[in-house]
Amino acid sequence: MPRALAGERLDRAIPALAPSISRTRARKLIEGGAVFVDRVRIRVCSRGVHPGQTVTCYQLAAPAAGEPRVVHDAADLVVIDKPVGMAVEPTRAGATGTLAAWLRKALPGALTTHRLDAPTSGLCLCARGDAARAEVNRMLAAHEIRRSYLAVVSPAPAWDELRLDAALDGRPAVTLARVTVRQDGAALLALELETGRTRQIRRHLAGAGVPIVGDRATPAREAPRLMLHAARLRLLWRAQEIDIQCPPPTGFQILT
Repeated sequence: MPRALAGERLDRAIPALAPSISRTRARKLIEGGAVFVDRVRIRVCSRGVHPGQTVTCYQLAAPAAGEPRVVHDAADLVVIDKPVGMAVEPTRAGATGTLAAWLRKALPGALTTHRLDAPTSGLCLCARGDAARAEVNRMLAAHEIRRSYLAVVSPAPAWDELRLDAALDGRPAVTLARVTVRQDGAALLALELETGRTRQIRRHLAGAGVPIVGDRATPAREAPRLMLHAARLRLLWRAQEIDIQCPPPTGFQILT
């Protein structure tokens, strides 16, 4: 931050540093949580800046393709069908448009538990209150919740079933994969997670040479979206067997 801007408001300093950003746009970025000063997120437009500080602006997250849908809400357990493009928790682009922000308005008291990547659609577990969230997290850690996914991969694998168990980030990780359909050099896989590492399915399949279609992090076949969908959740909650299934949304149709 140059000395000439010492003491200036943040929403005025940003346009002075980057003339392509108007003051109105700067305010939207700040209020949306996309502005950091010395790596600290700042949401106050009037915050003064000082010489030597570093101001970083990120783009606000693009709107999700659709609205979340509540598919289960009983006995302090909430299950949401999350649309493609919606982050679960705030990112560098801010909290606007995230599932956590949507929950605060639509279902006050509901809290996120496990996360789905923003490009992944499907079932996301939430809980009402800290105690319920702690129990869900315990069950996830103890592998007491069965999570099933669908993925379109290309090329089609040579195997019909495979246990993927390459460690990720130095920690054990297990994904069970089974081919259900083969078509045009691609395949539809049914997958189950035994662990929940960051981008586990995407990394395991890419490592096996069968990346998910639409995964920009790999040389996969291009598609309008990442072809990964959280399709089913099974668990025992408050002595009740819960089995929730969610078909893929429109657009998940390279294989039909």
